[in-house]
Formats: sequence, structure tokens, C-alpha cells
Amino acid sequence: MNTLTDTPAGPLIPVPDRNPAALRVAVARLSPDALPRFDAHWAEAMNQARDEFSPLPCRHFVDHWWAWVAVQRWPERAARFVECEHIVATSDDRNARRSASAELGRILADAEADAA
Repeated sequence: MNTLTDTPAGPLIPVPDRNPAALRVAVARLSPDALPRFDAHWAEAMNQARDEFSPLPCRHFVDHWWAWVAVQRWPERAARFVECEHIVATSDDRNARRSASAELGRILADAEADAA
């Protein structure tokens, strides 16, 4: 991982390498409160990989947290992501939920494209 970006309009951190150690550093810098979830998810993925004799749980873990970091590096994008999640989880308006759900997909796609 490189250094923090000096521009307030830019991402908070550079794109990390796509591995658990680099992602853990990125999560710690972006949201230390998310580290317990990260660590628990990593332990679960490792146990599942061992039990299934498969690397897929670890690959899914890395994909999940890499996407999370890709969104969280941009504060406005992260805030809108949370707003859309809230709409999907709580709105009684079916069209609002569908629209917010579609926007979540666009935010993830844009974040992952920016980080690639």
C-alpha cells in the first residue's frame, strides 16, 4: 500500500493489494470499528476453507473486503451506499427499494472499476 492521498476530493487511501494482510491494513485505516468483523469473517473463511479443502471461501472473503474498501475509500460514495442500504432495509415503497438496490449495484461497480 502506498501513502495517503493529500487531496481531500480524492480517495482517502490508495488501492490496496488484493490480499488479506493489505486489506486488513486498509480496513484499519478506513474504519477501525470494522476490524472485529473483518477478523471474524477471516477466521470463518479459513475454517470453512480447511473444512471443505477449498480456497474458495478465502477468495470470497478477499473479494468481499476488497469491494468494501473500494467503496469506503471515497467518503461521499460510502455515505450514499449506507443511505441506499437503509432505504432497501426500511422503506415501505417498493419502487424506492428497487431504485436504491440498483444504485447499490452501480456504486459497487463504479468503486470496483475505479480500484482496478
